[in-house]
Amino acid sequence: MILALKLGSIIVALIILLRFKIDLALTIFILSIYTVVLFHVNPEKAWYSAARILIDSTTVQLFIITTMVLYVESVQKSRRMFDKLIASLNSLMRDTRIVALISPAIIGFLPLMGGALISAPLVDVSTEKMKIEPEFKTFINYWFRHLWEYIWPIYASLLLFQALSQIPMRTIILYQMPFSILSIIFGLIIITWYFKKHDIRREVPEKITGMARTVRDFLEGIWPLLLIIILFFFFDIQLHITLPIVAVVLTIAFRMKPKEIFKMFFTKFAWRVIIIIAAVMVFQEMITISNAFTSLKDIDMTVGTVIAIIAMVSFSMGFLTGVNTAFIGIAYPILFPLIKNLPPHYFLPLSIYVFVIGFVGIMMSPLHLCLVLTNEYFKSNLNKVYYYLLPPGIALAAIATALALLL
Repeated sequence: MILALKLGSIIVALIILLRFKIDLALTIFILSIYTVVLFHVNPEKAWYSAARILIDSTTVQLFIITTMVLYVESVQKSRRMFDKLIASLNSLMRDTRIVALISPAIIGFLPLMGGALISAPLVDVSTEKMKIEPEFKTFINYWFRHLWEYIWPIYASLLLFQALSQIPMRTIILYQMPFSILSIIFGLIIITWYFKKHDIRREVPEKITGMARTVRDFLEGIWPLLLIIILFFFFDIQLHITLPIVAVVLTIAFRMKPKEIFKMFFTKFAWRVIIIIAAVMVFQEMITISNAFTSLKDIDMTVGTVIAIIAMVSFSMGFLTGVNTAFIGIAYPILFPLIKNLPPHYFLPLSIYVFVIGFVGIMMSPLHLCLVLTNEYFKSNLNKVYYYLLPPGIALAAIATALALLL
């Protein structure tokens, strides 16, 4: 009960700070300090852990990946590569509304933290002639960017989940496939409702090119992404190396001048993103070192109680960190002993429930980098974004919980 109240107070504090429009990076740092005080973390240990996580190789690699993503996106945008990609998709789909949804879904196959930055310009270009508010553009990009993380086996969270649970990957994909399908269905329901409400009808592009030109435009618009896929998947080169390679190739291909390169690297937006990432990583570390959930490990409980604790712990970890691997890395080791104490047939479905309910927490988290970056890109009001984000999120959580209770 005390643990639930403490977690609840962190969530309330987060909501209040955002409601009063406190800067997001500052909000996260305040929550880090509050977590340290709330869970009586040694200040010296907290300071050391915060410093360590900021220079940790994972964090440094994330800084590199994010910076390179921003640079590659800037080059592509400046050279109108996104326009060509959208034009080719328009020629193929003959409906700009469908193109707006497909673009982030395609980028969703890339396991990039903050990868919504790549698809945001595509959504922006494909919707520029529609009367769509920034908040709904944010929803489109964010929701359809995350359709595949339940089942795409190269995402770090799924790999970590498989390693910790020892459930075969094929089984995980089979059991979690319905949630990817439901995500698509719920997303389309919100989209259809919005388009009907605002009378946004099918719009066939004015200029439909021949197939040869369409293929050429598609390849000219997407080749940096294809190069990332080839280097990462086929040559097994890590993303923090792959993206700089792609950035260099783009720079040489378009003969970028030093002044232009400098301007694209050192933007106000880029610095703000780096600061927010640093804040998120520190807060995640404070949650980790607080050892908030150690008291749950050795308690015998009924199935219903275990499900309630799974919902609380996994969702909270997803919501409070906004990081895919964090809720698995923190929540599953805590919840594993509780699930193992139940009869064997509960292990698989309840393990799946840990992942699904935690991922819903991540999708609802205002600290999720993809949501943060998309919101910043479209300059939308985050509170209004939740108007569209909450219904499908609540529906997914309700269905997952109902299935767990019906075991």
